[in-house]
Parts: sequence; C-alpha cells; structure tokens
Amino acid sequence: MTGKSQLGQVMIRSSHEDLSDPTSHLLMPTAEQGPFPPFDRFAETVATKRIQVGLHPHLAEEVVAYVLDGYVHHEDGGTHTVLSPGSVLVVTAHQEIRHELTMQPSQEGGSARWLSIVLRLPWHTEAPPTSIQIKDAGDATESLDGTMRRPVVGPLARAETFMQLECMDIEFTREADVSIPVDRKRRGLAYVLRGSGMIEKKPVQMGHGALFENVSKIALYGSPGFRVFLATVPIVEGRDESDTEAAPQDRGV
Repeated sequence: MTGKSQLGQVMIRSSHEDLSDPTSHLLMPTAEQGPFPPFDRFAETVATKRIQVGLHPHLAEEVVAYVLDGYVHHEDGGTHTVLSPGSVLVVTAHQEIRHELTMQPSQEGGSARWLSIVLRLPWHTEAPPTSIQIKDAGDATESLDGTMRRPVVGPLARAETFMQLECMDIEFTREADVSIPVDRKRRGLAYVLRGSGMIEKKPVQMGHGALFENVSKIALYGSPGFRVFLATVPIVEGRDESDTEAAPQDRGV
C-alpha cells in the first residue's frame, strides 16, 4: 500500500536501508511503503563515524530530528550546534533552509543515533515563519500502566511544530498491555526503538513500525526494555497527495 491506508487499519512495516545513505533505515518512503501524507519521510540513522556530504535544502517542509544516543553535530549557514541525547531539532522551512546533521567528530570509537521526520507543509494555509528550534525533550514521567513516557514534541513537550506534530517516547518498565488514545482526525506512526513486543497484537521488533489513521487508540504490549516512538499529526483536509508522492525522496535530514 502506498500512501492511503484503509479506514481504521493499522499497517505493520519494516524499515529498509536508505540506498542514498547507508547509515539510515527508512520506514518511509520505500518500495513497500510510499509517503503517508503529511508524513513524507521517517528514518533512523546510526552513525559510527562522521560523514559529511554537505548542506542539503528543505523547502515547504517541516523537519524534526530526535537524538537517541551519542552526540550529533548540526550546521546551518555557518551556525554549528552540538545536540545531545534527548535534544530535539525542529526546522520549519517555508523558505529554503540548508543544513546538515552528522555525528559529532569527538566521539571516535562511539556512535550517534537519531530519528528524523519530514512533513510536507500545505500551500493553502497561512505561511509559517521560517525558523530553526533546538530544544530538550520534555521530562519523563512514570505511568501506572507500567511505562515511562517522555513527550518529545507537542503541547506537553518543549518543542512545538507548525504542523501540530505530537511525539512521545514510551519505554516499558514491566510487562504490560497499554492502550494509547489517538484522535481519529490524526494520522500516525509507531516505531520500535528497542526490544520486541506487539502493536495491535501483531509481533514487532526493533526497526519495525506501524502506520495508522482513523483509529481511537493504539494497543502496545511489551516487557521491560521495550521502547516505542509514537508520532501523530492532523490530516490536512483537501491536500493534493500527488504533490507529496512526486517530491524528491533523497533529501535526507
């Protein structure tokens, strides 16, 4: 299935190596799964050395990067910033922004790992200001259901996006069945960062993900150490999805 899902369906997908960047694995877009508008791209990068390919552009896009492990070097137009674990980068590019994310060079022998999301900005809305934010994720709180939840982007976090993206990092502290409420007017994805468990009673492991829309909840099952990244965004009414599908898919983040 490429693009639209059936109403109320949860689709399990496995990430695949990005042929344009061997350090990254794509949940989308791939030959199996095209864009899931307004999601254009979702990737996990694991870098063991610094590879610089130069600044690349983003235009009419909103980009979010979330650092999981190690230290990541961000450059944009002469500004250099080191992102640490838990850092969140938000690039809102109504006008073109050129930047690059690489492993911080001082980590010889180590690695850096981060997630990246690219959202397509709709043209028919009021234009957002072009900006770059660097924030820390929100504080983790332990839930009675056996999970530790850390808001990454959205009203409960420190970073917010024009597209009203909401992201949460969920880690299981004991064996548990968890039900996460979802607004039916939002499309979303769940991505396994560590361990193995179940999403909607379907077995998943590290590198697997689920795409969903028109659901009222997402059911997760796991044991201690199972860790899932959950992201949802409002569906943009009346958007032309063919524009997204025709967009270049090798932009990186």
